[in-house]
Amino acid sequence: MRSLVVTAWFPDVQTPSRTPFVLEHCWSLQEAGHDVTVVHVVIGRSGGPTIQDVYQGVPVTRVHLAVTDPRSYAEVARTILAGLRGTDVLHTMAFSAVLFAAAPWLVRRRPWVHTEHWNGVVNPASVGPLWQRLSWLRHALRLPHAVTGVTDELCREMARFSRPGATHVIPCVVENSRPPAPFPSTPPLRLVGVGALIDRKQPVLALETVAELVRRGEDVHYTLIGRGPLVETLHKTARALGIAERVELTGPIPPAEVASRLSAAHIFFLPSAQENFFTAVAEAIAAGRPAAVPLSGGFDDYCTDANSVLTNSWEVGDLADAVQLARDRFHTADPAAIADTVRARFSRSEIGTQFSRLYRTIGHRAR
Repeated sequence: MRSLVVTAWFPDVQTPSRTPFVLEHCWSLQEAGHDVTVVHVVIGRSGGPTIQDVYQGVPVTRVHLAVTDPRSYAEVARTILAGLRGTDVLHTMAFSAVLFAAAPWLVRRRPWVHTEHWNGVVNPASVGPLWQRLSWLRHALRLPHAVTGVTDELCREMARFSRPGATHVIPCVVENSRPPAPFPSTPPLRLVGVGALIDRKQPVLALETVAELVRRGEDVHYTLIGRGPLVETLHKTARALGIAERVELTGPIPPAEVASRLSAAHIFFLPSAQENFFTAVAEAIAAGRPAAVPLSGGFDDYCTDANSVLTNSWEVGDLADAVQLARDRFHTADPAAIADTVRARFSRSEIGTQFSRLYRTIGHRAR
């Protein structure tokens, strides 16, 4: 089928690490035989020309939305409307795309699937007071014929706002065909975290936990991968805690190098305050590395005693306990067995099959 994907979340050559899970869903659709084109709504305070692009095999129209310029809203609507002309399915990804696509869809109705990744749908307070006041807009989820969420928790929340029976769990793609590497020799105990260096991910708390492990006599090294406004704060915190030589802040790195860094670690650790699928955890498990994390979202869909240690606490002592328990539980485990708990379930081919089944279902219903 011909699928028009509309999203404000899509990578480009300047920011290839941005929301890779959206690109992976597009690839899963392509692998399943669908003809995918993307309208990427680039949100900002200034406009720019609408451009045609092909990003890693996916045709993309990038249209700018200058939030203070009403004319740009009309340009976004025209671009989506034009894309719908030769399309069998409208597929919006991440909540803002529902709002952008609503008016064009009312003019040129097509079977509509929406895929949600955003934690703001589950927990508006995690985004900020403005979204808390506007979160009633979630009722727009009643427009799509089907709404998919990457976790069961997300689907339960969206069911409050969508059509009856419209919600379906279709997870993120986690593609890793490389044989899991053996665990590195110890010591030190090597921890790794992947995520934006922002307050919600709580990287400062991660460093405090590393310091607590050191206080307990653990020889530990922590690699934190990502970019964000807290980088200088983290450097200062590491020095103040006396663990600067035990902490590496890599900054943003290519996905292939992220995979190598996961393989070079023993345990994934990042005490994020709010997640949905927590793709970085799934990627670590697919690389054969267990996770020790607080349960901040619906990723207990796949995190079990066979691949992780979950805690319901963000206290430093409890987080350190979780890391030590993961070390004790998995130090003799087979990395391939850990990886097998998620690989087939989250493969590109499996996710593409699930989307194809849903496309066929809503195609029949919408006629």
